[in-house]
Amino acid sequence: MKKSIVIVVFVVILILVGLLAISFLAKEVPILNVQAEVTVTDDKPAIEIVQLEQEYVHPLQSPRGGPDTGFPGVDAVAIINNSKMSYWPAKDYHGNGTYDLVIGFHRDALPKEGDMVKVVVKVVDVRGRTLATDVEVMLWE
Repeated sequence: MKKSIVIVVFVVILILVGLLAISFLAKEVPILNVQAEVTVTDDKPAIEIVQLEQEYVHPLQSPRGGPDTGFPGVDAVAIINNSKMSYWPAKDYHGNGTYDLVIGFHRDALPKEGDMVKVVVKVVDVRGRTLATDVEVMLWE
């Protein structure tokens, strides 16, 4: 009985040490922080990308998947070399204000140095129709 408990504890410790080692050895992945400013005039929104900042984070910190918000919303996507797309983050739309979005990339669509990255940010209505758009193109550093 005691011998089996020792073996189970030893196996659990080995698994935990292995997971810890993997997390330390994981290569950082790129993300793109987008800040967009929405101004509403006569009930018509306009959107402008005011900041784009690339960053590298631990893979567990990188956002994945599609938006978890509904419509209306402010959403963004990055298109790499006009062929690969990022995940599609979104925020609930509340009118005038600053919207911060973090774009994560699928492991098969990671931007590399020198890649052209087109960022598209949109305001969409309750039916998903585009009300305002801004596009900015950058070279990945």
